[in-house]
Amino acid sequence: YCAFMSPHDQWFFNHALEMVHGVVRPPTLDMANRDLIKSHLQAVWLAAVEQEIDTSIAPLLDLEPDEKPIRPELMARFLDATVMTGAHAHAREVMRAVAEELTPQNAPWFDNAFVDQTILKAPEQFDRALDRWRNLYDATRSQMKMADETIRSHTTSHKDRESAGRRYMDAKRQLQVLLKVGNTQSADFYTFRYLASQGFLPGYNFPRLPLMAWIPARGGKATPKDEEGNMVSRPRFLAISEFGPRSLIYHEGRTYRVVRAKLNVSAEHISASADLATLTARVCSQCGYGHLGDDTSSEPKADVCEHCAAPLSDEDRINQLYRIETVETVAEERITINDEERQRQGFELQTTYRFEPGADGRIQKTEADVFQGAESIATLTYAPAARIWRINRGWRRRKEKNVLGFYINPVTGYWSKKDNPEQEPEKNGTEETLHEKVPNQRIVPFVEDHRNLLILTPASNQPLPLDVMATLQAALKRGIEQTFQIEEAELVVEPIPTVDNRRALLFYEAAEGGAGVLTRLANETEQLAEVARRALELMHFKTNDLTDKQHLLQNEELRPDGQRICEAGCYQCLLSYYNQPDHEHINRLSDQSLDLLLALAKAEVRPHETPQTIHGQREPQSGDAFTETSIDAWMQLLSRHHLRPPDQIDIQINAGRARADALYKAARALIFLQSPDNDTVTYAQERAYRVIVFDADPAQWPTQLQQHPDIFGPMPGKP
Repeated sequence: YCAFMSPHDQWFFNHALEMVHGVVRPPTLDMANRDLIKSHLQAVWLAAVEQEIDTSIAPLLDLEPDEKPIRPELMARFLDATVMTGAHAHAREVMRAVAEELTPQNAPWFDNAFVDQTILKAPEQFDRALDRWRNLYDATRSQMKMADETIRSHTTSHKDRESAGRRYMDAKRQLQVLLKVGNTQSADFYTFRYLASQGFLPGYNFPRLPLMAWIPARGGKATPKDEEGNMVSRPRFLAISEFGPRSLIYHEGRTYRVVRAKLNVSAEHISASADLATLTARVCSQCGYGHLGDDTSSEPKADVCEHCAAPLSDEDRINQLYRIETVETVAEERITINDEERQRQGFELQTTYRFEPGADGRIQKTEADVFQGAESIATLTYAPAARIWRINRGWRRRKEKNVLGFYINPVTGYWSKKDNPEQEPEKNGTEETLHEKVPNQRIVPFVEDHRNLLILTPASNQPLPLDVMATLQAALKRGIEQTFQIEEAELVVEPIPTVDNRRALLFYEAAEGGAGVLTRLANETEQLAEVARRALELMHFKTNDLTDKQHLLQNEELRPDGQRICEAGCYQCLLSYYNQPDHEHINRLSDQSLDLLLALAKAEVRPHETPQTIHGQREPQSGDAFTETSIDAWMQLLSRHHLRPPDQIDIQINAGRARADALYKAARALIFLQSPDNDTVTYAQERAYRVIVFDADPAQWPTQLQQHPDIFGPMPGKP
């Protein structure tokens, strides 16, 4: 039977035999993953509370005040000294079981205070995990209120009154789902499932921090679940496109259109002019590093990239960014050919990242060179904790590529059809007409999460061609999946800084808790070479002779009739459902792609022995204003006195011509441990920064810290 099988079928048959005989590789799990450890410690704390937690979220909260706090009797139990003592003791026992995994190399974020701090902050984190439920509750009640106002208004037309009635009933059903008592374990708002989806508890069977879409009641002869409607959850990095504005969702045999984003209509999110409060980002065009606005300042202040020191221009700006968490849909009876074509081409997405500092304020990352002999062919950058933003820039088929985002009604959240002028008109009564006089606002939707990541940057003076980078991306992804036996959806690879300008590849693990793959690639000498060899095997080449490309091509696997198995690529080698947009670019026979994969297959990874340049992780140089010794001593002084750590350390300013030792964003304060020159001071003051220069004698530092309590502290919760 095997003699008549293709090589592909033989491979599956052999693996099936291995499984029958019990040769099954255990699942991979990154035991040094920060979020995984933190969620398990919080689970230990919740178990130590020893009080029954209602299966629905509403009974846990006092819904009368605007803040909707946790009920006093439950919060008192959370903060009980006996509970905290027991949780601390149990948490230390749990951590002893994984102590061997939490080495400085595998877990640079971990220190002796991490366990105590996690347990201490667990009640606050539990409270924060319920914020999304609170926002949904407020937004749903607001929708009911606006619909009711329309129904009661004597100026409302019959058509608009009917439409408002449907919106009111839809919001009422959503409210019933949120308030439902005795939620089953499969329900999205079953308390423990919800807490796991928000990252407070470990969760492996459903998306972490998902983006939700409301599917309305079907009506007619439907099941009780269909009569009340339901929420559909997707991983947020996938849902930013799947649940994008005016896109189509296929659910249980029916088609639904995303028509509305659930807005938080509180004063914090809508200004007096009825515009949504948005953020701005500047994404480096060289390395894809994100410089992002935040709640304290929507505008990023960096003039040069904090990662690669390249100047940032106005072309790097992305304005009107707005975070999306929940959307609503309506049933669609029929769709047009334009809908199908838009759906096929999809959205233009961009991924940007930012390394996260640890408890000491330092960016925790490791860098390595990939050498083939004496030649460096690539660099690797691994960060155990990073902030990743995935941005929906607009439809791929939009006419003006420089115009980003979508129009939305800033009060009702309804997506406008301005972005799709060729779309057919909808039936009467299906479009939101209340507040139609409020001008639509253009926003750029985005989602955010924290992951570990790895960046591979080829060592080339010029960016590699698009087909080479697309082929390398597909080959390394498939090679990693096969080498470490992980599922295709567990690993994501994105080109950075953009799809059209591919200078590097960004890898991050989508699996809950991480798969422990990326840290091995960055720290183990031979792992990347093994991945490259496995990729070449998947590309139908025998790897017994990797002398050069000519020998590789001579050892290509062929069909029994002597013909190639495929030409540029096939679903047995590099093509997959996930990389469909790249199918026209992938070419397994590309000369440059094969040269690079051959080099990687014979290369070794050599981690840097000295810290690299970024936020206090560069090598001290003679005469340099920044020294490891002084900044270490200064940071230790802050820690001993429980003062606020800086947001960043070792900051490039004035286009890289000067450096500040630390930055406090909220206070807009730059810290110098040695006196800066006049040009640096002038540059900082012109941009409204406060310049704080510390004395050369460390004995004077405590006094200077006391002189600026608005900048340095104390930390929240500390005396």
